[in-house]
Amino acid sequence: MPDVPKFGDIATLIAASPSVRRAALEVDRRSALAEVEKTRRTMDVTVSVGVKRAEDIGRNQALIGLSVPLPLFDRNHGNVLEALRRTDKASDELSATESRVRADLLQFHQQWTAARDAVVLLRNDILPGAQSAYDAAVKGFEFGKFTFLDVLDAQRTLLQAKTQYLNAVASLHRAHAEIDRLTGAPIATNSLNGKTSP
Repeated sequence: MPDVPKFGDIATLIAASPSVRRAALEVDRRSALAEVEKTRRTMDVTVSVGVKRAEDIGRNQALIGLSVPLPLFDRNHGNVLEALRRTDKASDELSATESRVRADLLQFHQQWTAARDAVVLLRNDILPGAQSAYDAAVKGFEFGKFTFLDVLDAQRTLLQAKTQYLNAVASLHRAHAEIDRLTGAPIATNSLNGKTSP
């Protein structure tokens, strides 16, 4: 049964979460698109070089040309503004994703802690007590001190305790798996090795 790490240790893995990384890549992509739109504000300068035959003087002439478009009416403001707004939106989505992952991690960490506490309590206190009550009821029935209904009642209590134990173990592992899913990597944990306290 895995130990529950501190939430601060798990929270350091939020940036490595697949959904957070995907949102961060979208911010980078939008920023790059905004930079492309900014570079389109300045027009390309065209340089041309060539040779022309002048028939009136009978010689070849070298021609050099320089073309600079004047961006009087189109400075690409609309596209730049749209790209910047989309970058801002991607940044907001990144913040929202980080907050959502943090909240989900906190919720599953609390479930993991509660399930582990329940498992320890059931394993160390409830199950041994239910087992000894069942054993005592069976012996008492054999000696005629208890009725068969008392034995059945003790057996039902023992089976309910085992069911609760198994449900708590399943809940513990489900919460652990959800944290692994959110962080994108398995969380390093230690085995309890018979420890009775968290």
